[in-house]
Amino acid sequence: MAEYSIKDLENITSLKAHTIRIWEQRYGLLTPQRTATNIRFYTDDDLKKLLSVMMLMEAGMKISAIGKLSDVEWKQKVEEAIEQESTGPQKLAVKINQTRIAILEYDEISIHAVLDELIGELGIDDTYEKFIYPLLVKTGLWWMNDKMTPAQEHFFSNIIRKRLFSVIANLENRKTSKQKWILFLNEKEEHEIGLLYSYYLIIRQGAQALYLGSRVPFENLKEVAAVYGPTHLCTFCVSNQPETYLKKFIEQLAAHFPQQSICVSGPSNYLNNLLAEKNIIALHSVEQLKNQLQS
Repeated sequence: MAEYSIKDLENITSLKAHTIRIWEQRYGLLTPQRTATNIRFYTDDDLKKLLSVMMLMEAGMKISAIGKLSDVEWKQKVEEAIEQESTGPQKLAVKINQTRIAILEYDEISIHAVLDELIGELGIDDTYEKFIYPLLVKTGLWWMNDKMTPAQEHFFSNIIRKRLFSVIANLENRKTSKQKWILFLNEKEEHEIGLLYSYYLIIRQGAQALYLGSRVPFENLKEVAAVYGPTHLCTFCVSNQPETYLKKFIEQLAAHFPQQSICVSGPSNYLNNLLAEKNIIALHSVEQLKNQLQS
């Protein structure tokens, strides 16, 4: 069971610590515990309670009404929020928090049910861009603060990976583009969901693509590129790696592949100070990758 400070809860939920304290004191929503040295901390149950509150508020309830719910009423209202027929950002926000709770509970059935529903309504592209990507951003705050266990991270990531591989396997690669891409992650990077979705977009666009996946040694990348002859390289820097390491990694890419366009994606605070090389292209959005595919 994880232990969270109020600052951790603030980072994970995007709720202000002041708001969390007010809800705790006024409505008794959380029950913080204390360490042997009398330091307050919160548990997974408290985090799930906060995420449930956010679901109910996204569904239109006021915090004053939520605070008065009995346990039976609480469960009923959460189920109603999950089953509501509304569409658009409100529904997606509810589904995101529902899935975050499912990750904590290792509830694979619920996660697949959400994905089936949204893919059926929105298609794979909008489901990724409007649901999976925002969810990954939120869970990224979780694991970058070491509050998501490796088991939780791998559990959720593998569900999304299997979905994307299934979609990619059913694509017809028309090879109508002259672009040839290599997609890979550096030796310290293993978060490949964004890379996989990029692979899907590249194949769908008719370009050729070679997917190497995570933790690729630089020497291996050079050997593969010498045989394959790429026009583009694509990589993601998502993990909380030292800036000195990332700077050296990007400089190596730029120096060894001067004729290729090298697309690098990741949090803006990583990239803004690193991308000075002329053949490095920062991808801050899916639209920017799509633009590269059309160039």
